[in-house]
Amino acid sequence: MRYLLFLFFQVVLVEPNLLGNYSIEFFDIQIDRNHPEKIYKAFEEFIVKYKRIYKDQAEKTLRFKNFVKSYNKADVLNKKAKEEGHDTKFGINKFSDWSSSEFSGSLSHMPPPSKSDIPMLNITDFFDEVTNKTRQKRKSAKYPEEFDLRDVKVNNRRIVGPVKNQGNCSCCWGFAVTAVTETAYAVNSGQFTPLSDQEICDCGTSGTPGCTGGNLPMGIKYVQQYGQASAEEYPYDETRAKKTKRCRVKSTERVISPKALKLGTVNPRKAEREIIHVLTQWHIPVAVYFQVGENLKAYDAGVIVTDDCYNAEKWHGGAIVGYGSVQDRRGRTVDYWIIKNSWDNDWGESGYFRIKRNIDWCAIEESPVTATFEQ
Repeated sequence: MRYLLFLFFQVVLVEPNLLGNYSIEFFDIQIDRNHPEKIYKAFEEFIVKYKRIYKDQAEKTLRFKNFVKSYNKADVLNKKAKEEGHDTKFGINKFSDWSSSEFSGSLSHMPPPSKSDIPMLNITDFFDEVTNKTRQKRKSAKYPEEFDLRDVKVNNRRIVGPVKNQGNCSCCWGFAVTAVTETAYAVNSGQFTPLSDQEICDCGTSGTPGCTGGNLPMGIKYVQQYGQASAEEYPYDETRAKKTKRCRVKSTERVISPKALKLGTVNPRKAEREIIHVLTQWHIPVAVYFQVGENLKAYDAGVIVTDDCYNAEKWHGGAIVGYGSVQDRRGRTVDYWIIKNSWDNDWGESGYFRIKRNIDWCAIEESPVTATFEQ
């Protein structure tokens, strides 16, 4: 307790400029005004849980400042969600001692390309090209009210791999592409093989470091042209794609062969139906790219209904692996997508998050891409 009080006085009294307005925000939560030791205990538990090691007291003080802001931000968001009847929950997670600029720096700097940049098949046409039975199948298909690719198995093996961790590298787009290609390969071959995210990050750009960002069409077209190695053959290293000219495609064995994939883009005007069709009929995820505001940083569980990403300049990639509906606190039906993220399984709902579907949340339904194997 003496140490906690020491830290409090150092932050609020000795270094008031460090906290700025947050020295006031610290006491916005009634329970903490009466029991300030609660937030210190939460900070110490956070340090243990996420194995934080700060280089000195100055850094710990700075991280505590960020933690206080995150703590109060989550409290405000939870109160707002409750008032509006949503089931979204916000809280402390691995990003809680990060500043806003640090979190922003972990996201992609590149917006999605316009449709004319990289021409791809429209997925509606793709349905009719893959098999002559698809047209009739689409007309008669009755989609289930909920569906989750994580429950699907081929040869008694799951076709969606474990959640991965991109670390301190903005190669979310590469992980989203690999989420698609891994499952497509599992469905086609009958066995799941972890594929190389690193290869996409190193090789699937147009001369820029993969850790600064990329885009989904470019990444998935790379796999179509060159194939993809296994994660064992070409392992992930979050520092590698911070430089260019690191591609090792010529020296690695291919799991997916070149020219084996057929690609498709989802029509934004028909995004919900087409994504549901791909999930339920092909059993393949759909890679998505969306804008990111501050609220996702504090996400813990539930369905994200509102967004704070208008005019946001940073982007993030993930893969839709399912959908469903839930009743909110006011009894309203909320339809949602299930998104596989690449921030490890200690974030969100075991590495996943849910967002309201068919509202183009943060532009998520504007440029989805997917792939299947040529028949």
